[in-house]
Amino acid sequence: MEGMPTPLDDTRVVPYGRAKLAPGEIGEPAVLLRRGVPLRLSDGPYPFPEPPDLIRIAGTGDRLDLLREHLQSLCGLWDRPARLFLDAYFRFIAAAPAADAAALAARGGGLFQPADWSFAALRPLPQAQLTGDAAPPVRCDFAFWTGDGLIAIELAAAASQRKQRRDELARLAAAGIVIVELAAAELPQEGRLAQFLPAPFQRFWAGVALPASPFGPDLDVIRVAD
Repeated sequence: MEGMPTPLDDTRVVPYGRAKLAPGEIGEPAVLLRRGVPLRLSDGPYPFPEPPDLIRIAGTGDRLDLLREHLQSLCGLWDRPARLFLDAYFRFIAAAPAADAAALAARGGGLFQPADWSFAALRPLPQAQLTGDAAPPVRCDFAFWTGDGLIAIELAAAASQRKQRRDELARLAAAGIVIVELAAAELPQEGRLAQFLPAPFQRFWAGVALPASPFGPDLDVIRVAD
């Protein structure tokens, strides 16, 4: 199917951060996804309007906050549920390494703290434009790339979905995209999100040899036009 990776086509481009794409438009910002390579928070570039002040924002927690706020800026202007999801997701990211803190500290060899593995979490793509067939792209609240496939987060309650939306999600599901529906009202509840996220989100540091950060010395910046 068009847009789906195949043995001869192991990459795909996913536009995100905008509500609509014109017919045939690729769209910016966008990310290149590679089969077998999960898209993590540590993977840039990010479409920052300008380079972040990394001297002022030096701690892991502060840098996670910067990423959260940046991703919230790419949600719909009035999309409060999407912002609540990112609040909950980053709380999950910050808390998760504590479950394996001793092992992560040992792996870090004194150079890295358990929190440094936070950037190994899957990177959310707000307002992702996904294609599964020849039909127009489908806007999803969030998309995540596991390396093996896409996971789409749908924040609208199933009972409130119109038929057109149900048909759109069915097309994505038929193309192999996993759909996870979440009730927006439950997102502010502390610790609730973790139980609804599928296996690729859990223990996201597993298999990562050493922590990486999107804020390295060669920080890539995509400048977004005013």
